[in-house]
Amino acid sequence: MANAKVYSILVFVMFLWGMNVTWLKVIVSNGDPLTIQTARIFLAAITIFIILKLTKQPLYVKGMPFKYIFIGCFFGVICHHVFLAYGIVQTTAMKTAIISGLSPLFTALIAVLFKDTVMTKSKLIGFALGGVGVLFAVVDDITELTNLQLGDFLVFMSFFLQAFSFLAIRRATEVISPMLMTGWMLLIGSSLLLIFTFATSFRSYWAFLPFSPFIWLVFFMSAILATSIGHTLYNLCIKHIGAAESAIFVNFNTIFALIGAALFLHEIITLQQFIGSLIIISGVIIGTSNLEERLLQRKKNRDKLEC
Repeated sequence: MANAKVYSILVFVMFLWGMNVTWLKVIVSNGDPLTIQTARIFLAAITIFIILKLTKQPLYVKGMPFKYIFIGCFFGVICHHVFLAYGIVQTTAMKTAIISGLSPLFTALIAVLFKDTVMTKSKLIGFALGGVGVLFAVVDDITELTNLQLGDFLVFMSFFLQAFSFLAIRRATEVISPMLMTGWMLLIGSSLLLIFTFATSFRSYWAFLPFSPFIWLVFFMSAILATSIGHTLYNLCIKHIGAAESAIFVNFNTIFALIGAALFLHEIITLQQFIGSLIIISGVIIGTSNLEERLLQRKKNRDKLEC
């Protein structure tokens, strides 16, 4: 798959995930965050298996890489959503956005550590600019960053541990399709979370009964579009270009989240947020430019002409 096509898919996924920030704000305010997240992920998993069945794709293949499926499930579903659900209610939305904006850098560093990618200067600049852009877009008062809370640590752990799941996905999709990997990962993870939430907070599921038709619509859009389709496409991109290279696009979440908040929550996009968005876009362009390879190829071509 050509890189341009992969990059286009990643931008579309970031649009879905950015809109999902607004959708989640709507649905988690109507019940226990972890319970709603669990039900949402379970619905996403069922959706993927229905699609696999309707398209006559196998639900199980010989040599299933369950080792990587369980690693991806543990770090990417259980750890990520449990830490995020409990952390997000103990910190501010601003600090959550900043930590999530730094998650591409976590992914890149872990990918380098496990020799899944090489950190070039252009990639490093791209990741750095992305982080700066997120900071510029969401920080109004710098003093708020010095007031560290338990929620900040939990949110940090949520995104840090999720980065390990991307490497597992990369390994697993060498054997099975990204859709099958996503389906099994979400199904196992959400099933374990269902057992946990039923055992610890069964009554929290009663919150679904008074949902209005609008809340149910948002819930289904979040589960089906953002989670089942979004994660399947993102895992497809990880298969083709790697975890670190895909992660740099995650900074686009901030831009689309701002757009979603403006469209659905009637929030105003400020000049500072606009400039931060431009910095993020610049970071993604530089980070995916493969500048070193281009310069090396140009040097080789020049040497050939001189010969």
